[in-house]
Amino acid sequence: MNLKKILRYLLLFLCYSNLALFLIITIIYLFFYHTIIGSIIAIVYPGIAPLLCLIYILSGIIIIRFSFMKNKKGIVIVSGICIFIFLVSIIPYISIPFGIAAAEDEMIQTYGAAYTNLDTTGMRPVPYSVFDNLFGIPIDESKFTVQTDILYLNNGNDSFYFDWYKPHGAGPFPVIIALHGGGWVIGDKGTGNCIPFNKYFASQGYVVFDIQYGVYDISEIGEGLAGFGDFFSMIRDIITPPYNQSYTIQQQVENIGYFTKMLELNSSKYYADLNNVFVVGRSAGGHMASIVTYGYKNPLFAGNFSASMNITGGIWFYPPTNLTKLKSTFFDNMLQGSLPLDIQYDKFSASFLIDNSTVVPPVILLAGEKDMMVNYQAQVLDFYQYAKGTGKKCLLITIPWAGHGFDINYQTYGGQIATYYIERFMALELLSGG
Repeated sequence: MNLKKILRYLLLFLCYSNLALFLIITIIYLFFYHTIIGSIIAIVYPGIAPLLCLIYILSGIIIIRFSFMKNKKGIVIVSGICIFIFLVSIIPYISIPFGIAAAEDEMIQTYGAAYTNLDTTGMRPVPYSVFDNLFGIPIDESKFTVQTDILYLNNGNDSFYFDWYKPHGAGPFPVIIALHGGGWVIGDKGTGNCIPFNKYFASQGYVVFDIQYGVYDISEIGEGLAGFGDFFSMIRDIITPPYNQSYTIQQQVENIGYFTKMLELNSSKYYADLNNVFVVGRSAGGHMASIVTYGYKNPLFAGNFSASMNITGGIWFYPPTNLTKLKSTFFDNMLQGSLPLDIQYDKFSASFLIDNSTVVPPVILLAGEKDMMVNYQAQVLDFYQYAKGTGKKCLLITIPWAGHGFDINYQTYGGQIATYYIERFMALELLSGG
């Protein structure tokens, strides 16, 4: 066998493998997104699928050219597979106008003329740009400075740090407290917490604090992770600070509260307007943001947070809002605290706090409709419908065909749409006086 034939067979093998892989991924994304692997694919696939078109279309052309030029049935099958993969890959993008239309309705129903007449000078001009999807959301980094790894707490076992994104100018500036995700057991500030988001809003005149607050030690959960303990332990070693102590959810919230007290004492130093604070978080960080947003004036958290802080709004990305629906060994361990376990489940659920807090700030929820890691229906949509039904100010921006963590790649359609409506939500709440 000569070299030319060997290379041909290798090329065909590669092309068949590519086509088979893309077909499997597409089928899982379309029909099995509720599985673990489907949930993982749904995080990444919608944002990059169109960019991969060239690979599988070229693979299909090569297969037809070298295998089926005289076989019409083979040509039809390979062409059909390529067309199927292509159509599924562009469905999220075809659905973008419908998602934007729903978001526009949500904003108009909530804010009316205040939204339509809002001065949006300097804000993103459109909810989605193909150019920005390819080349990134423009961020003017000359408008702010970043200082990393500032100590705010040493409890004798561990030190906790934050990154400070300060806009240029005299201030004080509206505050964003950014809380990382990671299932309460992994995660960190910085690269683990969407740096482009922090930079963008710093460039828009918000002082951003991206903070560490501790995680729970996976090894203490036992069977709660159903066999995934080793995997999460490996990931933790890569993306989580080397904490010496394990922190329950209650202790994590207490650490966040300590940060707010530190900020109260140093508000001038950090140019922070504590009368206008927004709390943002993703996934488990979204859960933490929900507890801070609804709990900071609640007697259940008496003494936990800064007494002079006013939360103007909560920005919750794909948050667990009702831990009682997730009751398991996993949460039983992490929710140990000062109250009986059943009460701890309530205390750390926004679905309970919304009816049991005297101060309930406005909230914007952002979630992908195919999210099964934090179930879109049970944890986001149900909460939103209940909040609206009880007269609370709560907005929902649903990202079509997106899964969990849709803004990991910040410049894709999910990140762009979220940014567009978040900055308008914050501007409107600042205008209304919180």
